[in-house]
Amino acid sequence: MSLVKKLASAAIVVFLVAGSAMAQSVGVGATIGVVDDITDHFHLDEFKPKDVNLWVDYELEPKMLVRATFGTLKVHGANAGLEVTPSGSSTPVTLPGLTDHVDYATVGVSYLFWEGDYTSGIFGGFGGYKIRPDSVDPSIASYSDKSETVFGWHGGAEGSFQIVSRLSLIIRLTFHNLRTSPVRSLLTANAGLGYRF
Repeated sequence: MSLVKKLASAAIVVFLVAGSAMAQSVGVGATIGVVDDITDHFHLDEFKPKDVNLWVDYELEPKMLVRATFGTLKVHGANAGLEVTPSGSSTPVTLPGLTDHVDYATVGVSYLFWEGDYTSGIFGGFGGYKIRPDSVDPSIASYSDKSETVFGWHGGAEGSFQIVSRLSLIIRLTFHNLRTSPVRSLLTANAGLGYRF
């Protein structure tokens, strides 16, 4: 069982066991979005699918939430598109679109500012990121990212628009800093739904 699945299962059990004590203080939701590797540069046209995540949060105080998020990203590999000369060859080649899947589980705190039917906020926290590169041709395998689990932190801004009494449209912009070697910086833009019990 992957790290993300273990953490998601543990969070679900904790919230189910605590059930009634948390009534009116628990929220759940899901978002989908696009992601861009902004380690070296930022271009709007380089946002590509995908980021998919689920979260559960608990209201510690009015408008202060602790949130556990479980998700998966698909990003370009660090060497995607570079021109290299593979060993045993004298002809340079351009590496194909190497891709990585990044599973993550994060915990953070969100501070919300209520403005009627609209709520905005800022958030930040830390978590674990499991990098799983897609398989590639053996001749260029040495240019693929390595499979590893690393620590990271995240921060961002969010907004929610109330649709009905407990259901809201959620929009989030999140910066992820993965402590790989070298460090990678990812930016995600997501939209989804959140429900408060």
